[in-house]
Amino acid sequence: MTTRVQAILTVVMVVCGGAHARSEPDPRLARAIDSVSAARLREFHDLLAAEPHVAGMPGDLRTVVRLEGLFGSFGLRVERHEIWPYLSRPVAAELQIVAPDRIDLPLNEEPVPGDALPAHPEQVMAHNAYSGSGDVTGEVVYAHYARQEDFATLAELGVEVRGRIVLARYGGNYRGFKAKFAEQAGAAGLVIFTDPADSGYMKGLPYPDGPWANDAHVQRGSIVTIGYSGDPLTPGVEATKDAGRLDPVNVPLPRIPVQPVGARAAREILSRMTGPGVPAGWQGGIGCAYRLTGGESLRVRLRVEQERRVTPTWNVLGTLVGAVHPDQMVIVGCHHDAWCCGASDPMAGMICLLETARILGELAAAGEPPARSIVFAAWGAEEHGIIGSSEWVEGRRDSLARDAVAYLNLDMAAMGPRFGSAASPSLRRVIADAARLVPQARDASGRSVYDEWIARGADPARSDLPLFGSLGGGSDHVGFYCHAGVPSAGLSGHGSDGTAYHSAYDTLAWYRKAVGEDYEPALMVARMTLATAWALANEPVVPYDPARYGAETLAHLAALSSRAGAAGLVGPIGADGIGAELAVLAGEARRFASRADAAMQDLERVLSSGGLNARRASGVHRAMMSFEQAWIDPAGIPERPWFRNLFASTDANTGYDSWVLPALRWAIEAGDRAAFADAEARYRAVFVRLNASLDELRRALE
Repeated sequence: MTTRVQAILTVVMVVCGGAHARSEPDPRLARAIDSVSAARLREFHDLLAAEPHVAGMPGDLRTVVRLEGLFGSFGLRVERHEIWPYLSRPVAAELQIVAPDRIDLPLNEEPVPGDALPAHPEQVMAHNAYSGSGDVTGEVVYAHYARQEDFATLAELGVEVRGRIVLARYGGNYRGFKAKFAEQAGAAGLVIFTDPADSGYMKGLPYPDGPWANDAHVQRGSIVTIGYSGDPLTPGVEATKDAGRLDPVNVPLPRIPVQPVGARAAREILSRMTGPGVPAGWQGGIGCAYRLTGGESLRVRLRVEQERRVTPTWNVLGTLVGAVHPDQMVIVGCHHDAWCCGASDPMAGMICLLETARILGELAAAGEPPARSIVFAAWGAEEHGIIGSSEWVEGRRDSLARDAVAYLNLDMAAMGPRFGSAASPSLRRVIADAARLVPQARDASGRSVYDEWIARGADPARSDLPLFGSLGGGSDHVGFYCHAGVPSAGLSGHGSDGTAYHSAYDTLAWYRKAVGEDYEPALMVARMTLATAWALANEPVVPYDPARYGAETLAHLAALSSRAGAAGLVGPIGADGIGAELAVLAGEARRFASRADAAMQDLERVLSSGGLNARRASGVHRAMMSFEQAWIDPAGIPERPWFRNLFASTDANTGYDSWVLPALRWAIEAGDRAAFADAEARYRAVFVRLNASLDELRRALE
């Protein structure tokens, strides 16, 4: 055992976990944490980020075969799960200035010294998946980040968008909403560019001299905005080969042509625009004055041709079968598809998943399997719309609600030495406890991840918890948490400068320049994954902290009251910051938090006394699982019924951010008083169900 790991495990003689405390760390876990290998992480990286592997393309299947071989070598039970989603494929694209002069603009990255992978022969042309196909020519309008408020500003300024080609920057929202809002405004087409002020030379040296985006960097990515995750044609059901499908004509996929470009191509257009200057804050980093319109003399042609078709791809699952509760499962996942080689997205997370699987597989082979099953999942077609994981969840929704203890997501997870997590409230304590056991990356002082993490800020309501984020959109936790109600968390290290996001420069050479050759961040994330999965798979009672739902509800009711007040939906705001119309719900949240804390203390006493017999354990487990399902409402949230978790959903307008208490948030954004009252009643019903789960827990402890 290394000195640093031993020192931390010696200091942490009590794992703080309420009902799940133990008097000393498990020596098997100590050995497992110590055995995480930087050399192995690098080997996995070399194997899996050596070629492009876009979903549905030849490299996709080769990656699947490699993952099957790795999982098999770890002693896992391997399954290739085939799905048949509706994917898009680029065929051709052109962007030209056609007046006053004809200039063909570059659409793809260029090779750079010392990195051959951007020019790999199977590199797919830069594109936005699911773009409409078309050939349009028109005047140009610059729309900043192409958010709703940006198009509102253009309208206020009298700038006509209809029939014109919109030029917009990446950032500010999910790229799919840029396309949606541009189409709603009547644009003929959309060109999205990477601005140096956001991620290029104004941040630091561009690649290959530094880690920031150069002027040829092009961000690829899907532009689907359909109100649900997964296959566009099979909402709510698994996309098997013979599944019933919607007619694509009736699915609101983009209809206008959309093309991503780098700063070099955008400069050619922006520098020729002659219209009025932009509002304050709209100027970017390309070396010219940004203008709202190009003028009548500047005309641009955009041609995009894409093919959409049902195409097979695969999830790869490797399972360690639990020795005590084989039907109960902890799922650790990361997608395997990438827009290019994917050294950072997703493979900086996949390598941590693989190293965790390797170590736990070796322990199982040595006669020390986990108590609960652990499923290691490599998801397909995430980049097209979180497809592989969502389809797997849709096909197993009821069994997951019953048996899935937690889902841990590792997408693009090892990008720097500062650990962070967005997590379900009930999982925050177990993740914080794991952080006490793991050495902080690149820290010679002997601090743990917990020490560094909490030094950046503590939870206002619980000073022993570091700051966590709320789960939003953008990755494979969405199906598990927002649709099926499985408590979920994203684990990640961040803090390195630079970006190669979704570009051909997302290569091993770029990663090692930006994040480092030492693989210390990946070591840290793999250890955090190992320690968290270990607790979830081996504690005698699933280590949830249900009382956190009460505290989190109160915090978000205060934030929502402010919004609701501005919308005229609540009256006086109380001393607690909560509007009068939400006071009853706030009281229910306080009552539940207090009762849940007391119930967890009772459970701790039973565990400490050794009184958890088989009958009690079964009842306690059912009660603990029911806390999470109390938030699930089959009717879902307004206008997006696929999102059934009333605690959290993706932001309806940005795609990436989180809406906590989303039924209330939707009513506030819509300014709908009747919907607001209905949502408040639905949340009071949630707390009725949560209190029933507490009663079930108390009966199990009798």
